[in-house]
Amino acid sequence: MGQTDTANHAEVVIASNAYKGIFPQQRNTRIRVRSVTDHIPEHPYRIETSELPGIFQHCRERSQVRMYIGHYEKASHACQHYTMQQLTTFEHSRLDGIIAPMKLSNLGEFRLIDLIKDAVEPTYKLPSETARRVIIGIGDDTAAWRGSDLIQLATTDSLIENTHFAFDWCTWEDLGHKSLAVNLSDIAAMGGRALYALVSLSCPSDVDSEAILSYYRGMTTLALQHGVAIIGGNLATSPIVTSTVLVHGDSPRGRLLRRSTAQPGDVIAVTGTLGTAAAALARLRDGTTPLHRVPQALLTGLVRPQARLAEGQLLVEEGVECAIDISDGLLSDIGHICECSNVSATVCAALLPISTECRDASDDPIRLALTGGEVYELLFTCKPATLDMVAGRLECPVTAIGEIGVRTDSPVVVVLGHDNRPLGTPDRGWNHFRE
Repeated sequence: MGQTDTANHAEVVIASNAYKGIFPQQRNTRIRVRSVTDHIPEHPYRIETSELPGIFQHCRERSQVRMYIGHYEKASHACQHYTMQQLTTFEHSRLDGIIAPMKLSNLGEFRLIDLIKDAVEPTYKLPSETARRVIIGIGDDTAAWRGSDLIQLATTDSLIENTHFAFDWCTWEDLGHKSLAVNLSDIAAMGGRALYALVSLSCPSDVDSEAILSYYRGMTTLALQHGVAIIGGNLATSPIVTSTVLVHGDSPRGRLLRRSTAQPGDVIAVTGTLGTAAAALARLRDGTTPLHRVPQALLTGLVRPQARLAEGQLLVEEGVECAIDISDGLLSDIGHICECSNVSATVCAALLPISTECRDASDDPIRLALTGGEVYELLFTCKPATLDMVAGRLECPVTAIGEIGVRTDSPVVVVLGHDNRPLGTPDRGWNHFRE
Protein backbone atom coordinates (compact mmCIF):
# COMPACT_ATOMS: atom_id res chain seq x y z
CA MET A 1 0.00 0.00 0.00
CA GLY A 2 1.44 3.40 -0.98
CA GLN A 3 1.40 6.71 0.85
CA THR A 4 -1.94 7.44 2.46
CA ASP A 5 -3.45 10.89 2.12
CA THR A 6 -4.44 11.85 5.66
CA ALA A 7 -7.57 13.58 4.40
CA ASN A 8 -8.78 10.31 2.90
CA HIS A 9 -7.56 8.05 5.70
CA ALA A 10 -10.24 6.66 7.98
CA GLU A 11 -9.78 4.04 10.64
CA VAL A 12 -13.07 2.32 11.39
CA VAL A 13 -13.10 0.14 14.50
CA ILE A 14 -16.00 -2.27 14.60
CA ALA A 15 -16.76 -4.11 17.84
CA SER A 16 -19.62 -6.40 17.00
CA ASN A 17 -21.54 -8.15 19.75
CA ALA A 18 -21.41 -11.88 19.13
CA TYR A 19 -21.96 -12.80 22.76
CA LYS A 20 -25.52 -11.93 23.61
CA GLY A 21 -25.46 -14.03 26.76
CA ILE A 22 -22.45 -12.19 28.15
CA PHE A 23 -23.00 -8.69 26.77
CA PRO A 24 -26.80 -8.40 26.48
CA GLN A 25 -26.65 -4.65 27.01
CA GLN A 26 -24.69 -4.08 23.77
CA ARG A 27 -27.30 -4.10 21.03
CA ASN A 28 -25.61 -1.81 18.52
CA THR A 29 -22.29 -1.97 16.80
CA ARG A 30 -19.72 0.60 17.90
CA ILE A 31 -17.83 2.60 15.29
CA ARG A 32 -14.78 4.72 16.09
CA VAL A 33 -13.29 6.88 13.34
CA ARG A 34 -9.95 8.68 13.17
CA SER A 35 -8.68 11.14 10.51
CA VAL A 36 -12.27 11.73 9.53
CA THR A 37 -13.34 11.82 5.89
CA ASP A 38 -16.21 13.91 4.55
CA HIS A 39 -19.04 11.48 5.16
CA ILE A 40 -17.93 9.56 8.24
CA PRO A 41 -18.84 11.31 11.49
CA GLU A 42 -16.35 12.09 14.24
CA HIS A 43 -15.73 9.49 16.89
CA PRO A 44 -17.15 8.10 19.04
CA TYR A 45 -20.08 7.23 16.81
CA ARG A 46 -22.81 4.72 17.57
CA ILE A 47 -24.47 3.19 14.55
CA GLU A 48 -27.25 0.72 13.99
CA THR A 49 -26.10 -2.56 12.49
CA SER A 50 -28.37 -1.97 9.49
CA GLU A 51 -26.29 1.08 8.52
CA LEU A 52 -23.04 -0.86 8.18
CA PRO A 53 -23.36 -1.65 4.46
CA GLY A 54 -23.48 2.07 3.74
CA ILE A 55 -20.34 2.68 5.80
CA PHE A 56 -18.52 -0.10 3.98
CA GLN A 57 -19.66 1.20 0.61
CA HIS A 58 -18.36 4.63 1.53
CA CYS A 59 -15.00 3.10 2.47
CA ARG A 60 -14.91 1.16 -0.76
CA GLU A 61 -15.35 4.34 -2.79
CA ARG A 62 -12.26 5.88 -1.17
CA SER A 63 -8.94 5.00 -2.77
CA GLN A 64 -6.99 5.16 0.49
CA VAL A 65 -8.76 3.58 3.44
CA ARG A 66 -7.26 1.77 6.40
CA MET A 67 -9.77 -0.39 8.21
CA TYR A 68 -9.45 -2.15 11.58
CA ILE A 69 -12.18 -4.61 12.44
CA GLY A 70 -12.19 -6.25 15.96
CA HIS A 71 -12.16 -7.03 18.88
CA TYR A 72 -15.35 -9.06 19.18
CA GLU A 73 -15.51 -12.29 17.26
CA LYS A 74 -17.89 -12.86 14.34
CA ALA A 75 -18.05 -9.21 13.37
CA SER A 76 -19.10 -10.43 9.93
CA HIS A 77 -22.60 -11.21 11.18
CA ALA A 78 -23.15 -7.46 11.46
CA CYS A 79 -22.10 -6.77 7.86
CA GLN A 80 -23.57 -9.74 6.05
CA HIS A 81 -23.59 -7.93 2.71
CA TYR A 82 -19.80 -8.32 2.49
CA THR A 83 -17.83 -11.52 2.53
CA MET A 84 -14.32 -11.83 3.92
CA GLN A 85 -13.04 -11.88 0.34
CA GLN A 86 -14.85 -8.67 -0.58
CA LEU A 87 -13.65 -6.83 2.48
CA THR A 88 -10.04 -7.83 2.06
CA THR A 89 -9.97 -6.87 -1.62
CA PHE A 90 -11.08 -3.26 -1.26
CA GLU A 91 -9.04 -1.31 -3.81
CA HIS A 92 -5.78 -0.15 -2.19
CA SER A 93 -7.15 -0.99 1.26
CA ARG A 94 -5.79 -2.99 4.13
CA LEU A 95 -7.76 -5.12 6.55
CA ASP A 96 -5.98 -4.91 9.87
CA GLY A 97 -8.11 -6.98 12.22
CA ILE A 98 -10.77 -9.63 12.62
CA ILE A 99 -13.86 -10.03 10.47
CA ALA A 100 -14.51 -13.74 10.96
CA PRO A 101 -13.06 -16.55 13.06
CA MET A 102 -9.32 -16.84 12.40
CA LYS A 103 -6.79 -19.58 13.01
CA LEU A 104 -4.73 -18.87 16.09
CA SER A 105 -1.60 -19.07 13.97
CA ASN A 106 -2.87 -16.06 12.01
CA LEU A 107 -4.45 -14.21 14.90
CA GLY A 108 -1.46 -14.34 17.22
CA GLU A 109 -1.19 -14.60 20.98
CA PHE A 110 -1.69 -10.96 21.89
CA ARG A 111 -4.80 -10.37 19.80
CA LEU A 112 -6.22 -13.56 21.27
CA ILE A 113 -5.48 -12.28 24.77
CA ASP A 114 -7.38 -9.10 23.93
CA LEU A 115 -10.37 -11.15 22.82
CA ILE A 116 -10.24 -13.31 25.96
CA LYS A 117 -9.92 -10.24 28.15
CA ASP A 118 -13.09 -8.78 26.61
CA ALA A 119 -14.91 -12.10 27.00
CA VAL A 120 -14.18 -12.57 30.72
CA GLU A 121 -14.19 -8.91 31.78
CA PRO A 122 -17.79 -9.09 33.11
CA THR A 123 -16.62 -11.53 35.79
CA TYR A 124 -14.51 -8.89 37.51
CA LYS A 125 -16.81 -5.96 36.78
CA LEU A 126 -19.64 -7.24 38.95
CA PRO A 127 -20.74 -5.10 41.92
CA SER A 128 -19.32 -7.57 44.45
CA GLU A 129 -16.62 -7.64 47.09
CA THR A 130 -14.74 -10.24 45.03
CA ALA A 131 -14.62 -7.91 42.02
CA ARG A 132 -13.72 -4.86 44.09
CA ARG A 133 -10.67 -6.65 45.47
CA VAL A 134 -9.21 -7.21 41.98
CA ILE A 135 -6.24 -4.88 41.38
CA ILE A 136 -4.88 -6.34 38.13
CA GLY A 137 -6.66 -8.76 35.84
CA ILE A 138 -5.64 -10.22 32.49
CA GLY A 139 -2.81 -8.45 30.69
CA ASP A 140 0.06 -8.19 33.17
CA ASP A 141 2.69 -10.66 34.40
CA THR A 142 0.43 -11.77 37.24
CA ALA A 143 -3.06 -11.14 38.47
CA ALA A 144 -3.34 -9.18 41.70
CA TRP A 145 -6.07 -8.86 44.29
CA ARG A 146 -6.39 -7.77 47.89
CA GLY A 147 -6.47 -10.69 50.29
CA SER A 148 -8.25 -11.13 53.60
CA ASP A 149 -7.58 -12.70 56.98
CA LEU A 150 -9.95 -15.62 56.26
CA ILE A 151 -8.75 -19.19 55.69
CA GLN A 152 -7.64 -19.38 52.06
CA LEU A 153 -8.41 -22.27 49.69
CA ALA A 154 -6.81 -23.22 46.38
CA THR A 155 -7.37 -26.09 43.97
CA THR A 156 -6.42 -26.98 40.42
CA ASP A 157 -7.51 -29.61 37.92
CA SER A 158 -6.80 -30.47 34.29
CA LEU A 159 -8.98 -31.86 31.53
CA ILE A 160 -6.97 -33.49 28.74
CA GLU A 161 -8.27 -34.25 25.26
CA ASN A 162 -8.85 -37.97 24.61
CA THR A 163 -8.32 -38.72 28.30
CA HIS A 164 -11.12 -36.74 29.96
CA PHE A 165 -13.10 -35.58 26.92
CA ALA A 166 -13.36 -35.81 23.15
CA PHE A 167 -14.64 -33.15 20.78
CA ASP A 168 -17.01 -35.53 19.04
CA TRP A 169 -19.23 -35.30 22.14
CA CYS A 170 -17.92 -32.30 24.08
CA THR A 171 -18.14 -28.80 22.59
CA TRP A 172 -15.66 -26.02 23.36
CA GLU A 173 -18.34 -24.30 25.41
CA ASP A 174 -18.95 -27.51 27.36
CA LEU A 175 -15.22 -27.78 28.00
CA GLY A 176 -15.07 -24.26 29.38
CA HIS A 177 -18.01 -24.93 31.69
CA LYS A 178 -16.68 -28.25 32.96
CA SER A 179 -13.09 -27.02 33.41
CA LEU A 180 -14.31 -24.46 35.90
CA ALA A 181 -17.06 -26.62 37.41
CA VAL A 182 -14.76 -29.43 38.53
CA ASN A 183 -12.64 -26.94 40.45
CA LEU A 184 -15.63 -25.18 41.97
CA SER A 185 -16.75 -28.62 43.14
CA ASP A 186 -13.51 -29.03 45.10
CA ILE A 187 -14.11 -25.69 46.82
CA ALA A 188 -17.70 -26.77 47.54
CA ALA A 189 -16.44 -29.99 49.12
CA MET A 190 -14.50 -27.88 51.62
CA GLY A 191 -17.54 -25.74 52.40
CA GLY A 192 -15.78 -22.76 50.86
CA ARG A 193 -16.56 -19.78 48.70
CA ALA A 194 -14.95 -19.56 45.25
CA LEU A 195 -13.43 -16.16 44.39
CA TYR A 196 -10.89 -16.13 41.55
CA ALA A 197 -9.90 -18.37 38.65
CA LEU A 198 -6.70 -18.63 36.62
CA VAL A 199 -7.03 -20.47 33.31
CA SER A 200 -4.25 -22.24 31.41
CA LEU A 201 -5.23 -23.46 27.94
CA SER A 202 -3.00 -25.23 25.45
CA CYS A 203 -4.15 -26.27 21.99
CA PRO A 204 -2.98 -26.69 18.38
CA SER A 205 -2.32 -23.51 16.42
CA ASP A 206 -4.88 -24.43 13.75
CA VAL A 207 -7.76 -24.05 16.21
CA ASP A 208 -9.83 -21.00 15.31
CA SER A 209 -10.55 -18.05 17.55
CA GLU A 210 -14.28 -18.74 17.75
CA ALA A 211 -13.55 -22.11 19.41
CA ILE A 212 -11.41 -20.43 22.07
CA LEU A 213 -14.03 -17.79 22.71
CA SER A 214 -16.72 -20.46 22.97
CA TYR A 215 -14.57 -22.08 25.65
CA TYR A 216 -14.39 -18.83 27.59
CA ARG A 217 -18.09 -18.19 27.01
CA GLY A 218 -18.97 -21.45 28.74
CA MET A 219 -16.60 -20.68 31.57
CA THR A 220 -17.72 -17.07 31.98
CA THR A 221 -21.40 -18.00 32.14
CA LEU A 222 -20.71 -20.38 35.03
CA ALA A 223 -18.35 -17.92 36.73
CA LEU A 224 -21.03 -15.24 36.71
CA GLN A 225 -23.50 -17.64 38.33
CA HIS A 226 -21.15 -18.13 41.28
CA GLY A 227 -19.53 -14.71 41.52
CA VAL A 228 -16.10 -15.95 40.40
CA ALA A 229 -13.70 -13.52 38.70
CA ILE A 230 -11.52 -14.92 35.88
CA ILE A 231 -8.40 -12.77 36.30
CA GLY A 232 -5.50 -14.45 34.49
CA GLY A 233 -3.91 -17.54 33.06
CA ASN A 234 -1.71 -18.80 30.27
CA LEU A 235 -1.87 -19.77 26.58
CA ALA A 236 0.36 -22.28 24.82
CA THR A 237 0.46 -24.44 21.71
CA SER A 238 0.34 -28.21 22.02
CA PRO A 239 -0.60 -31.24 19.89
CA ILE A 240 -3.83 -31.75 21.88
CA VAL A 241 -6.07 -29.57 23.99
CA THR A 242 -5.34 -29.34 27.70
CA SER A 243 -7.47 -27.17 29.96
CA THR A 244 -6.14 -26.41 33.44
CA VAL A 245 -7.93 -24.14 35.88
CA LEU A 246 -6.83 -22.96 39.30
CA VAL A 247 -9.53 -21.62 41.62
CA HIS A 248 -8.78 -19.58 44.72
CA GLY A 249 -11.36 -19.25 47.47
CA ASP A 250 -11.83 -18.80 51.17
CA SER A 251 -13.80 -20.07 54.14
CA PRO A 252 -16.27 -17.36 55.13
CA ARG A 253 -17.16 -19.08 58.43
CA GLY A 254 -13.65 -20.19 59.31
CA ARG A 255 -14.65 -23.86 59.37
CA LEU A 256 -13.84 -26.47 56.76
CA LEU A 257 -15.38 -29.71 55.61
CA ARG A 258 -12.72 -32.43 55.68
CA ARG A 259 -12.30 -36.06 54.71
CA SER A 260 -10.80 -36.94 58.09
CA THR A 261 -13.69 -36.08 60.43
CA ALA A 262 -16.23 -38.88 59.91
CA GLN A 263 -17.45 -40.37 63.19
CA PRO A 264 -18.84 -43.84 64.01
CA GLY A 265 -22.63 -43.69 63.86
CA ASP A 266 -22.70 -40.89 61.27
CA VAL A 267 -25.19 -41.14 58.43
CA ILE A 268 -23.66 -41.16 54.93
CA ALA A 269 -25.60 -38.89 52.54
CA VAL A 270 -25.34 -37.49 49.03
CA THR A 271 -26.80 -34.51 47.20
CA GLY A 272 -28.55 -34.88 43.86
CA THR A 273 -28.57 -38.11 41.87
CA LEU A 274 -25.97 -40.63 40.73
CA GLY A 275 -25.03 -42.47 37.56
CA THR A 276 -25.84 -40.05 34.72
CA ALA A 277 -22.27 -39.22 33.72
CA ALA A 278 -21.21 -42.85 34.06
CA ALA A 279 -24.08 -43.98 31.85
CA ALA A 280 -23.08 -41.42 29.23
CA LEU A 281 -19.46 -42.60 29.24
CA ALA A 282 -20.57 -46.23 29.05
CA ARG A 283 -22.62 -45.47 25.93
CA LEU A 284 -19.83 -43.42 24.35
CA ARG A 285 -17.21 -46.12 24.97
CA ASP A 286 -19.15 -49.26 24.11
CA GLY A 287 -18.23 -48.96 20.44
CA THR A 288 -21.72 -49.83 19.23
CA THR A 289 -23.83 -46.77 20.04
CA PRO A 290 -23.69 -43.97 17.44
CA LEU A 291 -23.22 -40.55 18.98
CA HIS A 292 -26.62 -39.35 17.79
CA ARG A 293 -28.22 -42.22 19.72
CA VAL A 294 -26.79 -41.12 23.05
CA PRO A 295 -29.58 -39.21 24.84
CA GLN A 296 -28.83 -35.51 25.29
CA ALA A 297 -29.75 -35.74 28.97
CA LEU A 298 -26.87 -38.19 29.48
CA LEU A 299 -24.39 -35.96 27.65
CA THR A 300 -25.52 -32.92 29.60
CA GLY A 301 -24.92 -34.75 32.87
CA LEU A 302 -21.41 -35.56 31.70
CA VAL A 303 -20.27 -32.25 30.22
CA ARG A 304 -22.28 -29.77 32.32
CA PRO A 305 -21.89 -30.82 35.97
CA GLN A 306 -23.27 -28.58 38.68
CA ALA A 307 -21.07 -27.00 41.31
CA ARG A 308 -22.67 -27.36 44.75
CA LEU A 309 -21.04 -24.28 46.29
CA ALA A 310 -24.13 -23.00 48.10
CA GLU A 311 -24.84 -26.50 49.36
CA GLY A 312 -21.33 -26.90 50.73
CA GLN A 313 -21.56 -23.63 52.64
CA LEU A 314 -24.93 -24.65 54.06
CA LEU A 315 -23.43 -27.93 55.32
CA VAL A 316 -20.90 -25.90 57.27
CA GLU A 317 -23.65 -23.67 58.68
CA GLU A 318 -25.52 -26.74 59.94
CA GLY A 319 -22.47 -28.19 61.67
CA VAL A 320 -21.47 -30.88 59.17
CA GLU A 321 -17.73 -31.56 59.42
CA CYS A 322 -16.97 -34.27 56.87
CA ALA A 323 -17.47 -34.14 53.09
CA ILE A 324 -15.93 -34.89 49.70
CA ASP A 325 -17.11 -34.32 46.15
CA ILE A 326 -17.80 -37.43 44.08
CA SER A 327 -15.31 -37.23 41.24
CA ASP A 328 -13.67 -40.66 41.22
CA GLY A 329 -16.80 -42.68 42.01
CA LEU A 330 -19.03 -43.15 45.06
CA LEU A 331 -17.22 -46.19 46.46
CA SER A 332 -13.81 -44.72 45.77
CA ASP A 333 -14.68 -41.45 47.48
CA ILE A 334 -16.31 -43.13 50.48
CA GLY A 335 -13.08 -45.12 50.66
CA HIS A 336 -11.09 -41.86 50.81
CA ILE A 337 -13.19 -40.71 53.78
CA CYS A 338 -12.81 -44.05 55.54
CA GLU A 339 -9.04 -44.11 55.06
CA CYS A 340 -8.61 -40.52 56.25
CA SER A 341 -10.98 -40.98 59.22
CA ASN A 342 -9.92 -44.57 60.14
CA VAL A 343 -13.46 -45.89 59.99
CA SER A 344 -15.43 -48.48 58.04
CA ALA A 345 -18.69 -47.85 56.19
CA THR A 346 -21.79 -49.63 54.99
CA VAL A 347 -23.74 -48.55 51.91
CA CYS A 348 -27.22 -49.81 51.02
CA ALA A 349 -27.65 -50.24 47.27
CA ALA A 350 -31.44 -49.97 47.59
CA LEU A 351 -31.07 -46.41 48.91
CA LEU A 352 -28.90 -45.05 46.10
CA PRO A 353 -30.54 -42.05 44.34
CA ILE A 354 -29.92 -43.32 40.82
CA SER A 355 -30.96 -40.89 38.12
CA THR A 356 -33.81 -41.72 35.76
CA GLU A 357 -31.42 -41.21 32.83
CA CYS A 358 -29.05 -43.84 34.23
CA ARG A 359 -31.82 -46.36 34.91
CA ASP A 360 -33.17 -45.92 31.39
CA ALA A 361 -29.76 -46.25 29.73
CA SER A 362 -28.10 -49.08 31.64
CA ASP A 363 -28.73 -52.74 32.40
CA ASP A 364 -26.69 -52.35 35.59
CA PRO A 365 -27.47 -48.90 37.05
CA ILE A 366 -26.38 -49.88 40.56
CA ARG A 367 -22.85 -50.63 39.38
CA LEU A 368 -22.67 -47.31 37.53
CA ALA A 369 -23.98 -45.41 40.56
CA LEU A 370 -21.42 -47.09 42.82
CA THR A 371 -18.34 -46.87 40.63
CA GLY A 372 -18.99 -44.21 38.01
CA GLY A 373 -17.02 -40.99 38.34
CA GLU A 374 -17.52 -37.38 37.25
CA VAL A 375 -20.63 -36.96 39.39
CA TYR A 376 -19.54 -33.82 41.29
CA GLU A 377 -22.27 -34.18 43.89
CA LEU A 378 -21.38 -33.81 47.57
CA LEU A 379 -20.93 -36.90 49.73
CA PHE A 380 -20.99 -36.09 53.45
CA THR A 381 -21.41 -37.67 56.88
CA CYS A 382 -23.18 -36.28 59.92
CA LYS A 383 -25.46 -37.15 62.84
CA PRO A 384 -29.04 -38.16 61.87
CA ALA A 385 -30.54 -35.03 63.46
CA THR A 386 -28.14 -32.83 61.49
CA LEU A 387 -29.16 -34.55 58.26
CA ASP A 388 -32.79 -33.68 58.97
CA MET A 389 -31.82 -30.01 59.32
CA VAL A 390 -29.74 -30.09 56.13
CA ALA A 391 -32.46 -31.80 54.11
CA GLY A 392 -34.97 -29.22 55.28
CA ARG A 393 -32.86 -26.34 53.98
CA LEU A 394 -31.29 -27.61 50.77
CA GLU A 395 -33.20 -27.10 47.52
CA CYS A 396 -31.60 -30.15 45.87
CA PRO A 397 -32.44 -33.74 46.87
CA VAL A 398 -30.49 -35.19 49.81
CA THR A 399 -30.44 -38.95 50.36
CA ALA A 400 -29.11 -41.07 53.23
CA ILE A 401 -27.37 -44.09 51.69
CA GLY A 402 -25.53 -45.74 54.56
CA GLU A 403 -23.70 -45.44 57.85
CA ILE A 404 -20.19 -44.99 59.19
CA GLY A 405 -19.07 -48.02 61.22
CA VAL A 406 -16.43 -48.61 63.83
CA ARG A 407 -12.97 -47.11 64.00
CA THR A 408 -10.34 -49.33 62.44
CA ASP A 409 -6.84 -49.19 61.02
CA SER A 410 -8.05 -51.32 58.09
CA PRO A 411 -11.08 -49.50 56.65
CA VAL A 412 -13.61 -51.52 54.69
CA VAL A 413 -16.57 -50.31 52.60
CA VAL A 414 -19.37 -52.89 52.44
CA VAL A 415 -22.25 -52.59 49.97
CA LEU A 416 -25.45 -54.38 50.90
CA GLY A 417 -27.78 -55.58 48.17
CA HIS A 418 -31.57 -55.60 48.24
CA ASP A 419 -31.43 -58.81 50.31
CA ASN A 420 -29.03 -57.18 52.81
CA ARG A 421 -26.23 -59.44 51.66
CA PRO A 422 -22.86 -57.93 50.68
CA LEU A 423 -22.41 -57.27 46.97
CA GLY A 424 -19.15 -57.96 45.20
CA THR A 425 -17.63 -54.63 44.08
CA PRO A 426 -14.38 -55.35 42.25
CA ASP A 427 -14.09 -51.87 40.76
CA ARG A 428 -14.23 -48.96 43.21
CA GLY A 429 -13.87 -46.17 40.65
CA TRP A 430 -11.40 -43.96 38.82
CA ASN A 431 -7.67 -44.07 39.55
CA HIS A 432 -5.52 -41.80 37.36
CA PHE A 433 -2.41 -43.97 37.22
CA ARG A 434 -3.88 -47.45 37.38
CA GLU A 435 -3.29 -49.54 34.26
